[in-house]
Amino acid sequence: MWDLNSELIPLMSIIRMIPKIGRVAILGGGPSGVVAAKCLLSEGLIPVIFEQRPSFGGVWNYTPETKSRLEHIPQEDPNLDDEPVPDSHGSGRPVFMSPVYNELETNIAKDLMVFNKTPFDEKLQLFPGHEDTKLYVQEFSKGLEKYTKFNRRVVKLVRQDGLKWEVQTQGVVSAETEKEVFDAVVIATGHYNVPYIPPIDGIEEFEREHPGSILHSKYFRVADGYKGKRVIVVGNSASGIDISSQISEVSQIPLYQSCRSRAAYKDFPLLAPEKIKIVPTIERFEPEDRTIIFSDGTVESNIDVILFCTGYLHSLPFLEESTEPSEHMVTDGFYIHRLYQHLFYIPRPTLSIVGLPTKVIPFPFVETQAAVVAGVYSGRLSLPPEESMDAWEKDLLRQKPGDRHFHFLTFPQDADYMDMLNEWNREKTSDRVLYQPTQWGGKERWIRKNTPKMKAAFLVAKSEGRIVKTLEELGFHYEDGK
Repeated sequence: MWDLNSELIPLMSIIRMIPKIGRVAILGGGPSGVVAAKCLLSEGLIPVIFEQRPSFGGVWNYTPETKSRLEHIPQEDPNLDDEPVPDSHGSGRPVFMSPVYNELETNIAKDLMVFNKTPFDEKLQLFPGHEDTKLYVQEFSKGLEKYTKFNRRVVKLVRQDGLKWEVQTQGVVSAETEKEVFDAVVIATGHYNVPYIPPIDGIEEFEREHPGSILHSKYFRVADGYKGKRVIVVGNSASGIDISSQISEVSQIPLYQSCRSRAAYKDFPLLAPEKIKIVPTIERFEPEDRTIIFSDGTVESNIDVILFCTGYLHSLPFLEESTEPSEHMVTDGFYIHRLYQHLFYIPRPTLSIVGLPTKVIPFPFVETQAAVVAGVYSGRLSLPPEESMDAWEKDLLRQKPGDRHFHFLTFPQDADYMDMLNEWNREKTSDRVLYQPTQWGGKERWIRKNTPKMKAAFLVAKSEGRIVKTLEELGFHYEDGK
């Protein structure tokens, strides 16, 4: 699936109209953006990071601000902008809400969720909390402040003549606007901005009759607000299971968890099965008596809250789309069109997206992506012809019918993809000291494969009052892959 083809054509042969790249805009100062900046600098390019928050860290910047009622139900529009809200502390500074909740911990062991040669503090628990993860990213980002414009929100990205791009930004505090033209753009805005709430029969009427009853996990912070309520959580991803467990401690029992499949519970067993009842998907909402009808015909009434843990839509609200429909990147928000290797915009490869795939180990994954993007933009690495890039996308679409999972790279796809990018990155060496991305070996693949089991064991230990710092404490020992 990840074959680059042996015939990699020099960059000049496919984009010979490109002037020499010097300045590269990076949209976003989270983990993807800062590692992209380091890779570009190592290739002799000049990054300019635009970050709408006042500091590095991206979504790991926890915000207590939330919403008690959503404006759009159902929510299927990928073009919604990430509007700021007033600071709850009264500072007057606008705040961009993060999807991080108060008790969030990583689902990935600190041994694996790291940038190369930058380990987490060994004193931290095995699955770090969100605050420690934010501090880790901010420590990694030191030295990039002089390349960064904080509190600047990208409001429009416009194609220019040739292959250049105009980036229009607005001050978050002052609201003044600026325009700058760049040789290339790296989008690193993440995937957790626009929540998805599916269209289900009666959902709009239910919310209209019972305002605030339909919510999304992006705005979940603490469980206290669910005390004594009858709750349905929709979705059983890792976050859905975690949030359900928290709410079930204070809500009416049972809490209902609606899901398509029970497969996830093989990896993340319920810690409180006596408090949570697994139910099938919701077939219909009926406002009268707050009634929910499930796909198996069962009915539950007097439901107070339905919390959707149904993920997010891919969104580029600032992008001025081409007048050619065949070049559009965003349609329904389930995948970004016209990307080669989930990275380069095929019609104009001077635009790239780092950190797009999901179901991956994000930090080392974006490292390998950023290294290749920087190598291509410096002219060190090559891209195949446009027709070959088009063929790659069409082939992957055939392999993944139904584009909702187009950017899902579950193990071992993510590991194989990283190996492919690292091989691509070694295609041509340089006299410069280049950024060295993570290279997984047998142990890393073993940890990746067993990550769900490790997190489940960690949660059991935590429920017993033990704070675990190493895999070995949980009984996981790597011995040549056994």
